[in-house]
Amino acid sequence: MKKLAILFALTLCVALAGCNQPAPPQDGEPSAPEDIPDVDVIITEPEDPAPPANEQTATLYIGTKANGFAEYPMTYEGELTAEKLIQGIADLTGWDLTLAEPVVSGKGGMSVCLSSESTLFVGPPDPQKEEFHVYDVGQLAETILDSIQRTLQKGFVLEPGDPENLDIWYFMEGEKPLELPILGLSWPIDQPYQWASADGN
Repeated sequence: MKKLAILFALTLCVALAGCNQPAPPQDGEPSAPEDIPDVDVIITEPEDPAPPANEQTATLYIGTKANGFAEYPMTYEGELTAEKLIQGIADLTGWDLTLAEPVVSGKGGMSVCLSSESTLFVGPPDPQKEEFHVYDVGQLAETILDSIQRTLQKGFVLEPGDPENLDIWYFMEGEKPLELPILGLSWPIDQPYQWASADGN
């Protein structure tokens, strides 16, 4: 009886010792290492580069006085000029708005002379940008002239001032009045631009 008790005790020790052994790897796979603490991995997204400190935003106005304007933001650096705004309209729409000479700023107004090679005189680009598609030269001319006028007025007249108080004149190379022969329209050089006031309308 004593021998049987000793044998039972030995068997129990062997069984308990076997429970503490790691299980053999299955299918030849190595066993996972033990006692590896969990580590929280934090993945940080790269931050967007900060815009230059001197970068500012202006607004471009595309449309007509008769039908309204859509607004588009434009970023620029340094001092805001009429030339930058007009080039912004060109970049946005795909129109060639090359100036024949710098914009002249005077008391109460600005004078703009577009090149004879600009879209105003040679017609729309091909292909046109879908968002700024026009169907005839009349719509194109009115949109170009009104868009430049409105953008300059809003760009240089601060609230609570009235943008309409900033007159915009258009003229052609050689100090000639603006004429669009294909439309039979012209504007006096000594009067501020308004599409509706064109001679021939």
